[in-house]
Amino acid sequence: MDMTSIRQTACKTTIAQAERAVAEARLLTEPDALNAAGECWVQTGIVGLDTEFVREKTFRARPGLIQVSDGTGIWLADPVALPEMEPLGQMLADTGVTKVLHSVGEDLEVLEQVSGALPQPLFDTQIAAAMLGMPLQCRYEHLVEEIFGAHLPGGKARNDWCRRPLDRTLLEYAAQDVIWLPRLCRHLSEQLEHRGRLEWLEEDCARIVENARRKLGPPPLSRVKGAGRLPDEILAVLEPLAQWREQQADERDLPRRFVLSDESLITLAETAARRGAASAISELKPGMRRRHGDRLVELIETTDRDAFRRPSWLNALDDGQREQLRQAQAVVRELAEELKVEPALIASKRELTRIVRSERPEWLDGWRGELLISRLEAASVTIPAA
Repeated sequence: MDMTSIRQTACKTTIAQAERAVAEARLLTEPDALNAAGECWVQTGIVGLDTEFVREKTFRARPGLIQVSDGTGIWLADPVALPEMEPLGQMLADTGVTKVLHSVGEDLEVLEQVSGALPQPLFDTQIAAAMLGMPLQCRYEHLVEEIFGAHLPGGKARNDWCRRPLDRTLLEYAAQDVIWLPRLCRHLSEQLEHRGRLEWLEEDCARIVENARRKLGPPPLSRVKGAGRLPDEILAVLEPLAQWREQQADERDLPRRFVLSDESLITLAETAARRGAASAISELKPGMRRRHGDRLVELIETTDRDAFRRPSWLNALDDGQREQLRQAQAVVRELAEELKVEPALIASKRELTRIVRSERPEWLDGWRGELLISRLEAASVTIPAA
């Protein structure tokens, strides 16, 4: 048997093993079963993770399912039946277990919500693949097919994962999302180490977890569509109103627009800045005025408008900054071509814009800075001091 035939046979065997694991995935709805599963998780060095959730009429994601796999077995933990998962938190916090996710995003919020912990160390297979020259937004099923030749069904991510009972086809879909993650981790780690890029991934993943731990997100004002066109005297009122809306949405677990829409928020700020708090509040709907009128009047009247400083990210770039941005993008494109990766993996337009606005992104102090700073300076791009 030649090497090609051996590889094909090995792939077929691996696919058959994965399909069997999917069919035998264990649904965890009782504390004892979760505890037993947790004992298995901490005994393995690599664990694949994924989450399913619903986020339509709430501020926070509503957990629907937590999927865990060691590459041979699959556990589907039910957060509706088990809203607090201490064994999961113990595994996530165990630095001896590598936690593998694909395109981690809101997954971190869901995992912390049900377990009180974040995954560390984290291995994001989407970022790892991008560092090896694959598309930056490579989907999990495409990556699995590219590397292992397995075809995975898709199209069920938008189901109501909090509805019970979950259909068997949904459980199988959820199980498919994790069974390949440990294998992907081993394969991609080997390739990254061969190219000297494994430390890059470790750095990026550690930063993602740390930012999640510190709850680093965009400022509330940046979430108000249309804020950039407003003058400073209105923004000075809008900023605390946006912060108030963020707090209300969090406390009441409602989407921001359910508390107050962007349009209403801007109208409130404009009226308050021009005609005073009482006039602004009088234009609110009766229910909103009754529940929050007094607090909003107090907020508007106690705001020190003279202390407001317009955030730099709201300003359009001047001619000099636009030229620096063009030079920075050219440098990144050239470096990306050398590394055979997509330019956005190194630095997106938004991140380069931060630099030309005299911000120093934290990623400049890592592998990107080592590769970029001297090139940017040679292209007359000013690098903010550390």
